[in-house]
Amino acid sequence: MTVQRRPGSTPMESILVGSIKSAAAANRQRARSATFSVFRRWAGAAFLSALAASLSPARAEVDTEHMFGFSEGTDIGTPFLPEVESELVGRFGSSDGGYSAMALSLSLKYPLSSWFRVAPTVTVSRFDISGMSNIEDRGSIGLEQLGIEFRLRPFDRENHLFGLTFVAMPFVGFVDPMTGAPGDSWGTFFLIAADREIVPGILFAALNLSYGFGEVRNYSTGLYLDGSELAFSAAATARLWEGVYLGGEVRYRRGFDALAFGNLTGQAVFLGPTFYATLGKGVSLSGAWNIQAWGQTTGLDPTLDVALFQRQMFKLRLAIDL
Repeated sequence: MTVQRRPGSTPMESILVGSIKSAAAANRQRARSATFSVFRRWAGAAFLSALAASLSPARAEVDTEHMFGFSEGTDIGTPFLPEVESELVGRFGSSDGGYSAMALSLSLKYPLSSWFRVAPTVTVSRFDISGMSNIEDRGSIGLEQLGIEFRLRPFDRENHLFGLTFVAMPFVGFVDPMTGAPGDSWGTFFLIAADREIVPGILFAALNLSYGFGEVRNYSTGLYLDGSELAFSAAATARLWEGVYLGGEVRYRRGFDALAFGNLTGQAVFLGPTFYATLGKGVSLSGAWNIQAWGQTTGLDPTLDVALFQRQMFKLRLAIDL
């Protein structure tokens, strides 16, 4: 190495100065190398994180209450954030003649906490019945019932093994829900719903156990008719892409001739597809189509029960957070 001497410096001083400069240059080179190594490690980690995020399932905002068709999930909404819901249910097909019943319900759901919600509901129905041997012809539209739903969720699915919700809905009615004939009616519907996120963000499943009872007094005949129904259902739905889910459900229903069970009047199994889609923040559309796959009217061989139940049912539901 050739060392340039400063004017007035000794050879020893020149050597020391040159050594110091060489050491400083080496330190700067090592610092640059270390900085570049750290940058490469951070850049690699950032790339892997971004790649993992892109490959992981999207976690779109969902409400499991609406995801399973006629079956229900356990979510009850955000505390103090009201939700308005419009639900259309149709029933078609009977033993003979033509039978069609459509019920449109409007609900205002208001969660008072993360575990309790109330929801007043009004239902308007339309009946088109003709040529049936046991029901008079009718084509009518009117107010069917008023009710209020209470929903209690002791376990949420995010922090427990599964979600669990209890539902009770007392109601008063103004027509026979089977025939559409004017009359007084009252009753209560109970539901126990459980659900679980099987694969996070992708696969959900639900189980329902329900019991409802009621009494109807027909205005024209003055007769009182009591009845109740026990039902069990299982449903599952899977994410096709972000915010869109497709699934299926199976439901078993048993009808009785008294408020507290009584004699069996009929039973049926329904199954069919379900869908759920988010249309934007706080807005969802869901629905289901059920077909009676098996049934038995009391005293007859098992085929289909089209005396107590219908052949087909559908549901469409639009929910909007206010």
